[in-house]
Order: sequence, then structure tokens, then C-alpha cells
Amino acid sequence: MLDKFNLLIFTFFNTGKLPGSGTFASLITIFIYYFVIFFFSNIFFISILLIITVYSFFFLKSILKKFDNKDPKEIVIDEFIGQSIPLLICGNDIILILISFVVFRIFDIFKIFPANIFDKKINGSIGIIGDDIIAGLYTLLIIYLIKSYV
Repeated sequence: MLDKFNLLIFTFFNTGKLPGSGTFASLITIFIYYFVIFFFSNIFFISILLIITVYSFFFLKSILKKFDNKDPKEIVIDEFIGQSIPLLICGNDIILILISFVVFRIFDIFKIFPANIFDKKINGSIGIIGDDIIAGLYTLLIIYLIKSYV
């Protein structure tokens, strides 16, 4: 029962089974973010992000046993976590949100140091989630610079 629940969470409600699953998961994250800040608050979104991140670090390894690959493409909760990081400073600015989506996808695909170390050399939930957190932090920096200087 818990495995089915975890699989549903970690595949981001089966988004991970779609072609281009990482991009779709990042896009859905944007819609969730906008919905949450519109109807609730940024603090509520931060709470969701923290709960999902901690939960993922602890329980992702049990689901990984069901896959042959050490970083299965079906697992896309890491995209939710990474994409959420730069959104935290976007507010309801649609342009910044869209920029964060594009920049995050670029950083996530190209895995700039040290994300490449997490991706290639660190196994388990830390490796899977770590590279996306780094991509999210790089994107956060870009969004911060845009907000500060443009």
C-alpha cells in the first residue's frame, strides 16, 4: 500500500510515464505553484516543498529498488523540488516564472558542476534529488539577478 502511494508521489501522479517527463513535471510544478500562491500563500508552498523534500530523501530509496536504472526517468519528484526553488522568489510575475522554467530545464539537462557529480557519482535519493536542487539554486541566482538588475 505504501509502495503504491510512494510510486504515485515520486512519479508525480504518473507524469513520469510521459515522454519528456522532466519537462512536464516542471511545467505542472509551475501550475501548482501559481495555484497555491493565488489561493493560499508563498509560505504554504514553502511548507509543501519542505515536506515533499524531506519525505523524498527518506522514502525514495525504497521505490528505487523497483527499477533497474539508478535514476529512473519515471521518478520526477526531483523536478518538482528543483523547479520549486527559484519559484519561491518569482511571486506572481508570469515572466519570471516562465524564465525560471526555461533556465531550470537548461541547468537540469546540462548538469553544470557540481550537479554532474551528484548525477553521476552519488547513488540513491541524494544523487537523484541533489542535482535538481543544484539546478534550482543556479536558477534562483539567475532570477535574483534579473529581479535586482533588470
